[in-house]
Amino acid sequence: MQLKGLLTLLAVVPVALSTYPGAAPKPNCKNNEFWWGDKNCCLPRGGPPTPPPPPKDTNCPPTSYYWHSGKGCCVPRNPPPANPPPPQCPKNWTWTPALWKCNPTPTPPTPPPSHPSPKPPTWPQPPTWPQPPSNPHGGYHKRQHKARAAPCPTGLDACPVSGLTGEYECVDTATELEFCGGCAAEGQGQDCTKIEGAWNVACEQGSCIVLTCAGGFKLGDDRRSCIEA
Repeated sequence: MQLKGLLTLLAVVPVALSTYPGAAPKPNCKNNEFWWGDKNCCLPRGGPPTPPPPPKDTNCPPTSYYWHSGKGCCVPRNPPPANPPPPQCPKNWTWTPALWKCNPTPTPPTPPPSHPSPKPPTWPQPPTWPQPPSNPHGGYHKRQHKARAAPCPTGLDACPVSGLTGEYECVDTATELEFCGGCAAEGQGQDCTKIEGAWNVACEQGSCIVLTCAGGFKLGDDRRSCIEA
C-alpha cells in the first residue's frame, strides 16, 4: 500500500507543477525557433527578414535585437549567450534593461553663460582697408577649394547620406560600427552590426571585431565572424 501511494503521488506532482499559475509554459518551439525564457516565448532564429520599425523615441541594438510589436519591446535575433554583456545600442542611445529597449541618452544640461567683466572703453580707431592677397589667383581660391574638399573636422570622413543627394555626415570610420573602414554609400568599409550570429561587436582601427557570439555560435579564429557551433 505504501509503494502504491508513493507512485500515485509522483504521478500527480508533475501535473501540479505544470498547472501552477506562476509556472512558465513548456517550450514547444519549431525547428527554426528558439525559446526565450525572459519573455517565455518562441522566436525565429535570425529574426524576421524585415522587422517593424521601433516606435518614436525607441530603438533596438542593431547587432543582436529587433523590435517585436506583439511583445512591445526589443527581442533577440538568436539565443543569448551565457552571462551576456549588455546589448549595444546605437550611438546616443542607452539600453534600459527593465523595458528591453534603447532610449535616447540624456544630454547633460548646458551650463549658464558666463558674464565677463566689462572692458574699458577704447578710443575709435581709424578704419583699415582689406589688403588684396599677394597672389590673387592662388592663395585665396586654394584655401576655398580646400574647405570644400574637407568639410569635416580632422579625423572624420564626409560620408554621403544614402538617398539624399549632396548631403553628408561626418563619421569616424576608424571606430564607427556601421561605417567601419569607410563610407557604406561609396561601397567602402563594413557594417559590423550585420555580422551573422554576433552579439556584441567593435570597430578597431577600421576593422570589425566580434566580441561575443550569440548562443549556438562560436567565435571564428579570425575574431571577425561567428560560426554555427
